[in-house]
Order: sequence, then structure tokens, then C-alpha cells
Amino acid sequence: MSTVIPPLPSEVAATPALSEPQRIINTFIAPSKTFADIRRSASWWVPWLLLTLVGLGASAVIVKKVDFYEMTRQQIANSRQAAQFESLPKDQQEQRLAIGVKIGKIFTFVLPVIGPILGALLIGALMMGTFNFVFEAEVRFRQALAIIFYAWLPGLLHGIFTMATLLLRSDTENVNIRNLVATNPGYFMDPNTSSKFVYGMASSLDIFSIWIIILIGIGFAVNASNRKRLSTGTAIVTVAAWFFLYRLIISAIGWV
Repeated sequence: MSTVIPPLPSEVAATPALSEPQRIINTFIAPSKTFADIRRSASWWVPWLLLTLVGLGASAVIVKKVDFYEMTRQQIANSRQAAQFESLPKDQQEQRLAIGVKIGKIFTFVLPVIGPILGALLIGALMMGTFNFVFEAEVRFRQALAIIFYAWLPGLLHGIFTMATLLLRSDTENVNIRNLVATNPGYFMDPNTSSKFVYGMASSLDIFSIWIIILIGIGFAVNASNRKRLSTGTAIVTVAAWFFLYRLIISAIGWV
């Protein structure tokens, strides 16, 4: 893996400040420029806003196109509560399904708003702690948050593809709401009949996940004060190790 040497602080200071549109565009075509500009300003509200708006758009399409009643029934049937649910009287089953549908729809709209913030706080703290403790990167928490939010910008494309996929499909009866875009091997597997572990790990090999991992690695490498201990390649491998450890755990316990 080739190693891109992050710019020196003096180089960053000499680089003209980027506008927010330039930051957004450069995240896709020249990410080092965007992450270098974070050393000047660690603002992150613009990518959060864009991710939230696209996420809400995708949520609206999901609620419109996906049969939440059938999806809730299928989830219960594949859970440990299946036997208990089937033993209930018909009216109680319908009541539980109605509650599940309502909660599912509400959660679908709440997640794009608070999910990125909570996720960035957790992942930013984890990455900052790892790089600062192990590699003496001296990245500040606000910088870490900005790195995470800008690294997530490929999620805008994922959201657009999600909306296009659902709108173009006439049959969404058996759609898997957790894996809506054909960008990983898990998309082509049946989550109900496949091994949970195999399905979870196959879903991890996602084009967008790999793209985001690379961007987070570049971001922390560019913002690290100690360039000798943290190359771009090392940073990317470190982020990838954390990601696949997480996927390994949730796949092993079936949370996929």
C-alpha cells in the first residue's frame, strides 16, 4: 500500500482556506485537501446537514415503498420471540404488529437526524483515543468529529442509490431494509436462511464502507502531528482493523 505523506503544518498554513462547497467536492476528488483544511477549521455542521437531509429523503421513500407490517412480522418470525408471539391470541398479535409498525416508521425518520451525531461522537472518540495513545497523533476531539463527518460524505451517494433502487422497483415485498443497495456480497444472500455470521461478514465487504474507512484513515494521517509514527497506510489499516473487529463481533452474535 502506497503511503501518502501528510502536509507539514507550515504547508497547511500556506494553503488557501477552502469554502464549504470546496471541502465537499474535494472529499470525493482530493480528500487530503479537505482534511488538511480541518486543521484550520474543524467545522462539521455542513456534512452533517447534508447527510441528514439525504437520509430523511431516503427514509420517506422507505416508508412509502416498504411494507412495514410484513417486515415486522418477518422480523418477529425470525427472532427468539417467534414461539411466544404465535401463542398469543390473534387480536394481541395484531396489536403488537401495529405497535411494531408505528415504532419502525418513527425510528426510520429519527435515525438520520440523531444517528450521525451519536455515531460520530462514539467513533470519533474511539479513533482519537487510538491514534493519540498509540501513535501520539495529538488530534483534537473537534478535529476527529470533522474527520468522521466528512469521511461519511460517500453516504450521500448511498442514500441516493437507496432512493433510486426503491423507486425503480415494482416489487418491494421481500426487500431487506438493512441492505438495500447491491454494493456488497451480502445483498445477494437471503438473510433469513443464510448463516448470520457469513451474511454479516459478507455485508461488511461493502464498497461504501471501504471508501469511508480509507477516508477516515487519510483524515487522521493528515491531521496527525507525529507524521513519523502515523503514515496514511498505517492509519487506514488501523481504522479497518477496528471496523472488521466490530463486524466480527456483531456477526458472531447474530446482530445483522
